Amino acid sequence: MPWLPKDQWNDLKRGIGCPMCTDVHLPENEHSFLITTLEHSHVRLPKNQYMRGWTLVAARRHVCELFEMDPTELAGFWRDVSLVANALDQRYHPAKINYGVFGNLCPHLHCHLVVQRYDDDPEKPLNMREREVFLDAAEYREEIAALQQLVERIGTEARG
Repeated sequence: MPWLPKDQWNDLKRGIGCPMCTDVHLPENEHSFLITTLEHSHVRLPKNQYMRGWTLVAARRHVCELFEMDPTELAGFWRDVSLVANALDQRYHPAKINYGVFGNLCPHLHCHLVVQRYDDDPEKPLNMREREVFLDAAEYREEIAALQQLVERIGTEARG
């Protein structure tokens, strides 16, 4: 798949027509469910759970690159990512959590948190389009509720 035409891509980088800006805050969009909103990010559970626990942390305001955030916002975004990773760790007890910041298809800053299990191949490259695994409605509700509770508890503990 080639890049979008340069003018269209540059508009997206500036936030013009950004699909994430349109729906990242909604309870549900075409690709994911809102888990919670934190100070600097929206936390989402992708509908495709090909890697169970795969979660996104998306910047609340449109930025394309990390260096577009001021130091306070940048530190806050990574605190949000760390908080969500801690919740994923407590929920799934993974071998490792991988962090991916790409944006090649949508240049709105977001971090993919991918839970790696002990039976996963640690040398296998990450391919978010490898396959589609959809849960039933009750499973999505259970995942979202569990992660909401963990994020809230861990966040409260961190604030003292």
